[in-house]
Amino acid sequence: MSRQSEATSFLGNLLRTSRLAALLEIIVVFIPLSVGLVISDAQGIEHTRLGGRLILKGGPAVYVGLVLSLVLLWASAKLRGADWHEIGLTRTRAWWKTVLLSLVVALAVLGAVVLVINPVVTALPGVPPRDMSSFSFTEGDLVNLVLNVAAMWFTAAFVEELIWRGYLMNRLVDVLGRRTRLAWAVALVLGTVIFGLAHAYQGPVGVLKTGAVGLVLGVAYLALGRNLWPLILAHGLIDTLDFVTHYLGG
Repeated sequence: MSRQSEATSFLGNLLRTSRLAALLEIIVVFIPLSVGLVISDAQGIEHTRLGGRLILKGGPAVYVGLVLSLVLLWASAKLRGADWHEIGLTRTRAWWKTVLLSLVVALAVLGAVVLVINPVVTALPGVPPRDMSSFSFTEGDLVNLVLNVAAMWFTAAFVEELIWRGYLMNRLVDVLGRRTRLAWAVALVLGTVIFGLAHAYQGPVGVLKTGAVGLVLGVAYLALGRNLWPLILAHGLIDTLDFVTHYLGG
């Protein structure tokens, strides 16, 4: 075995067995995305202009950071000998069941928002409303609506569920040492907090609402046997509804 192969094998084994190495892996994977979010927020850049009237929600630094984080996630999984099945991207034979489950998850999220989250946020004194002004560019603009909904199905629906529920929760459990119910509960809470803070650009209310939505999605992830596909479809449906609402001026 060559020195390079020995080093790769050693690193892979370390990532599989060491809790500290798992924690460091999480940090490394999230550094590019975190830096991209910080840069965009510091510069006040909320969109990527593609030329002409075409605009993508999210700054260029965010997209670069997202791609780099995905590459690091894939590389670390390969080193550990992990596959997509382990985080919930399993082959689905009956897609109609997956679609039905996604509708149930979407209704659960919307129900939590309408019946619990909105009343609680409204009752909080001195909290400014959720800042959704960065979505206003889609109002009445069908081209940008279609463009951003298409992009959202990959960046938000697929990638966010892959990173926040599929990857982060599983690796947090590895950091905690044992895959017990308590460990999954702790991973759920920690993942929810981090997910909410990642949406700080929407203001305090945005962090609370997004965190609460992430909590419901995390519970659904565990309840459905860590199957990501219903969550991906539900996330996409919910965000599509949001974009259409902004398009109609809501």
